[in-house]
Amino acid sequence: MMISNALIATLLAAISGYTGYAIPGDPPRIAALPHAALAERVCGRPCGVLGFTLPDGEILIDEALAVGANPAATSILVHELTHFLQQNSVAHPAPLDCDQWNAREREAFDVQVRWLRDNAGSIRAFSVQLAQLNWGAMRASCPNGRPLAGQAVGG
Repeated sequence: MMISNALIATLLAAISGYTGYAIPGDPPRIAALPHAALAERVCGRPCGVLGFTLPDGEILIDEALAVGANPAATSILVHELTHFLQQNSVAHPAPLDCDQWNAREREAFDVQVRWLRDNAGSIRAFSVQLAQLNWGAMRASCPNGRPLAGQAVGG
């Protein structure tokens, strides 16, 4: 999967419009991985992760997603790019506690849904795309109630 710089720039501009976050000069590094490798790297075992933003800002994404072609798949990148901008909005990042982690997840899910709604074309298409995402199962929360080192995010 090749994600174009033009798509990344367009998505970052949209996210910045929703959130007010500044867009940094350097775009994120994005690594597309086979699902098994992504799950192992993020969860240490098989899991349903489709994207993840590492503490250094690199975004890992499932290579099977049709990012740029399928709005539901592209919205997963929107979610992760939101985390990238969240991280870059803090001058001196510190470990996040669970409340902060959950607030960032809520914001990223909100941006994801807003972007999907704005790009769906119709309410029916929007509903179909939410169903493709299995939206009810996508709610992430702080793992085990423990404080996290850096930003552990994904959706």
